[in-house]
Amino acid sequence: MGKKLNPYSTWRHYQKIPFRFVALFFVLFIIFMDWSVNPILSKLYYYGPLSTLLDSVVSWIGKDLFQIPYVIISPYDGEHNDRTYVYLLYFAIAVTAAAGTIIWSLLDRKRQNYEVLYYWLTAIIRYYLAFTMFLFALYKFFKIQFPDLGFYTLTEQVGDMSPMHLAWAFFGYSYEYNVFMGMVESAALLLLFRRTTALGAILTLVTLANVMAVNYSYDVHAKIYPTILFIMALFLFLRDAKNIIQFFFTGQAIALPVIKAPIFQKRWMRISKSVLKILVIGYFLMVSVKDNSGYQKLSEESLKAKSEYSGLYEVESFVVNKDTLSLGDPLRWHQLIIGDRILEAVRFRKDSVALIHVPVDKQELILYGDPADLSEKKQEVYNEKGLSDDTWMKMDSLLIAQQKISRFHFKMSDSNTLMLKGTIKKDSVHIIARRRLMELNDFRLMKSRFHWINEVSYFY
Repeated sequence: MGKKLNPYSTWRHYQKIPFRFVALFFVLFIIFMDWSVNPILSKLYYYGPLSTLLDSVVSWIGKDLFQIPYVIISPYDGEHNDRTYVYLLYFAIAVTAAAGTIIWSLLDRKRQNYEVLYYWLTAIIRYYLAFTMFLFALYKFFKIQFPDLGFYTLTEQVGDMSPMHLAWAFFGYSYEYNVFMGMVESAALLLLFRRTTALGAILTLVTLANVMAVNYSYDVHAKIYPTILFIMALFLFLRDAKNIIQFFFTGQAIALPVIKAPIFQKRWMRISKSVLKILVIGYFLMVSVKDNSGYQKLSEESLKAKSEYSGLYEVESFVVNKDTLSLGDPLRWHQLIIGDRILEAVRFRKDSVALIHVPVDKQELILYGDPADLSEKKQEVYNEKGLSDDTWMKMDSLLIAQQKISRFHFKMSDSNTLMLKGTIKKDSVHIIARRRLMELNDFRLMKSRFHWINEVSYFY
């Protein structure tokens, strides 16, 4: 696979066996692992049998095979978290691909080469990488992945940030840098065409190498996922690797032959192939842009609806069952952040936080608690009720009924004083919090922007 192939070549065993494994692994990965970023496969996952099948297989592997004692959290959020579920799914895919390779090798020993299958596999990988990387580019263009900095980030001490939060703050600060990253990731669209595959593979390799460096260095939740995407791009690059190396290190004139496509004798088949390609690319691009635009619009509308309540609040009074908790009590809330693009949360003393959601139309505040604990609580509900739209829509009500999260009702006694009343488990809680009078542009980081002339380094 690392050298030029022709339709009449005979592959050796050391070429055919790895190819079989790679073909099976990549196809299984795309179907069973990466449903979440694909608008076609996501329909199969959420509205077809895929979610039930995967949950059953992974649960059996985790509970029965590896005897895992804790709750295995499904990746219904589509964030490619390196959680136990995902590693078990990688294991299942690798084992299935290995077993399939053995069976395939026994049944297909006499085949001389896989030139035609190589074309179709590269086509699948090219389209998959192009679509996936373009989706990530749209997240940058619409500033969805790295939102603008809000009060939560700007009031957090750097020493209390997680490595991932620090990275998100760096990327979220500049929209211009987001556009640059999006343009680089969009270069993967070159993979949609055979004549530009080599250039697209090189640019995609460089882009994914940077993604891997960030994710590994800053403990971002998805490390294995970009690594496999990198290996896919490397697979595409290997075909031209020898010629490209000769060009750079020997000065020899080289040519990069285009991958040969199967020739259809009938005219209607050739036309159908071109039409199908246009439809697939057009559908994906339109749906992806529409979905990201819609998400950005909903996010802006949500922030606008919360504008009356947005800000950072200092908790002045925290009463539990008529007992006022002291400032040093670990259960007492310290600060409250509402209307933040990255995170709405409650801060306690030191660096612990609890997630919240604020549906202002109902004048409610939902206290979720620790992020890791919340994922486990939701998974327990999905295990009981099943993964469905109905369960997802009723999740808050189900968790509140089980006393796993808390609901507060609030009102503003004046323009800056928030009063909350609710229960935490079986305890009644009354809270008074006062909004700190400050704007996002009051922070030095937000006021200091680009300068052509810098007489001194503004390093403080």
